[in-house]
Amino acid sequence: MRHFVLVHGACHGAWCWYKVIAELKQAGHKVTALDLTACGIDRRQVEDVHGSVVEYSKPLLTFMASLPAAGSDDEKVILVGHSMAGSSLCMAMERFPEKISVAAFLAAGMLGPDLTSQMVDEKVKFSTLYSRNLTESISMLTCASIYYTQDLELGITLVRPCPIWDAEEAARDTVLTNDRYGTVARAYVVCDEEKDGAFQWWLIENNPPDEHVVIPGSDHMVMFSQPSLLSEYLLQLAAKYI
Repeated sequence: MRHFVLVHGACHGAWCWYKVIAELKQAGHKVTALDLTACGIDRRQVEDVHGSVVEYSKPLLTFMASLPAAGSDDEKVILVGHSMAGSSLCMAMERFPEKISVAAFLAAGMLGPDLTSQMVDEKVKFSTLYSRNLTESISMLTCASIYYTQDLELGITLVRPCPIWDAEEAARDTVLTNDRYGTVARAYVVCDEEKDGAFQWWLIENNPPDEHVVIPGSDHMVMFSQPSLLSEYLLQLAAKYI
């Protein structure tokens, strides 16, 4: 039995993993799906994040700190993050590399020692996207039209506003090193029907992971559009990185 830790992307919560959780559990594994700050059923509001990626990621960092030291590779967790969770995954890898066997980035912002948050922000203009679609008078239909081909009504019902990071603070908080972050194996999942698919390939080219895979027929919300193919790949990672 392996332990999967699932981290949602912007505006979502642990709920978005319901199909994948069922498949991983059916295969006999332990699964923890987290709500980050002001997401899912977390009672805090987006204002409580104060523009801090650390505050936003605190549920993940607290959970990782609570795990016992891994005595063997099979006791290490498989860390899975979607979209905006990439920054949260990277911070967890830098702080707790000894507790993670592999980190899987699903169409996620995969930072690195030589690929900083400023470089990624400049590439995709995250702050512009979020301020337009996901904050203040949030447009759920606009968000859904960009990301969803499956479970649209579920998303419209449950998504919440997303925080915008303070760029300078985020840059300080996401400094990564080869000695820690760099010791954790990385896998990248490319969603082949993602509207911004070129960004995924740019990340792979500029911060090569140990491996990458393309999931056919997957939009940005791969856990909804291709849950079985995603689960199958995650199970392959569990068998390989042990």
